[in-house]
Amino acid sequence: MRTPERVAVVGAGVCGIAAALALHRAGCAVEILERDDRIGGRLGFAELGDREVLLGGKNIGRRYTRFRALLELLGGTGYEPFGINTSRVVAGRLVGLDSDNRAATMNGILRMCDWRDLTALDRIARKVKSAEPARFLGSDLARKLGRHDDRPLSEHFGKRTTANFLRPITVRMNGAEPDEAYYGNFPTNMGMLIDTFDQPTTGLSTLLARIGDLVETRYRTTVTGITRLDGGVVLHLLDAGGRATQARYDAVAVCTPAHAAAPLLAPLSDTVAELLRSVRYFPATVAVVRYAYDVFAADVRAIALDDQPCSNAGSYGKETRNIVRYTFSGKHGRLTDPADTDVLDLVTDTEHQLRTHLGTARQPRTSAAVRHWPQAYCGYLPHHSDFLDALTAAAAPLTGLALAGDYLLGASVEACCRSGENAAAALLSAAPPRGATG
Repeated sequence: MRTPERVAVVGAGVCGIAAALALHRAGCAVEILERDDRIGGRLGFAELGDREVLLGGKNIGRRYTRFRALLELLGGTGYEPFGINTSRVVAGRLVGLDSDNRAATMNGILRMCDWRDLTALDRIARKVKSAEPARFLGSDLARKLGRHDDRPLSEHFGKRTTANFLRPITVRMNGAEPDEAYYGNFPTNMGMLIDTFDQPTTGLSTLLARIGDLVETRYRTTVTGITRLDGGVVLHLLDAGGRATQARYDAVAVCTPAHAAAPLLAPLSDTVAELLRSVRYFPATVAVVRYAYDVFAADVRAIALDDQPCSNAGSYGKETRNIVRYTFSGKHGRLTDPADTDVLDLVTDTEHQLRTHLGTARQPRTSAAVRHWPQAYCGYLPHHSDFLDALTAAAAPLTGLALAGDYLLGASVEACCRSGENAAAALLSAAPPRGATG
């Protein structure tokens, strides 16, 4: 067996970076094709005054072993604890969950949940903690729980548990309300809950951009279709100037969300395209605002909110409490291509609620950054394991192509990293013997 000599990676998010690095280390000549003008995808790098911030995910779990290994290969970073620290308003009072205070966290869960649900939640948590694969889509645990996906997640738990405990989790991780989420996918959420999180001391964009020192990265290049020619894979491209070109590769890794991969693969397989189009995505808008003084305190760094556009407001870092990240998601926060001024008006409304709950004074803003994603969060599917089986079977004849994305293993940074590495491994293992043409 030999490695494919020339490989394209479509997409420069975490999936694409992981695939490109693995292929490069195997000896391939790799090109990353990215339609935006910078790396990172939905990590959402942006400038906030004189500093860079992430509008998407930014915390790295202790169990994110593959993503941490990837960062080490790109030069490495130190870490500082971030933990989980968030609060809910229950019966008019703030109830906190703090990974640094296990007793308080357990007391908070007891106050949030219906007692009849505690056994089921504990059982899932123990299974996820004891078996690493259980944290990802398609695991044995996911398949077992998925047998009950004829009903949404909200119908498996009581009303208090659903409103106070489940909703902040599903809205934050999947952009989905509990009645839009499913039991078979819940272990991915539980995997986040039982992890401990750090922040890198080196900027993620600095680390991830180092992939450009190893492989060619073509920005502002849009892939419009994929076809075949002479045993290779042809990408149809539009450059930044709108000029159409074609490029032939021995193999291609399509490392995009499902909705972006579907039209690219439609010329090769209607079945694959149809399956990819069926995956659900939900919108989100994020505003990161810097204030002159701290908004949150050390013991309350975030609040999950209900019945309004802002679903969560939290400090950007454990010690960076004068920078606040506002997330607009869930059924009340699905904004349609909002203008920055509209979003900041919503931030003003949320600021008033924070002052009410925290008992703090109004703080002047010094800078703000806003990003809207029409399809930000992967909400998966009911019976998602069956979808994965069908997709694997339908994509098997597409030799020289591999898929990676948040719909395969999960939406976490770790799941996306593993998905990209899996795509690279698939291309390497399927490479034809030297001299073969098909």
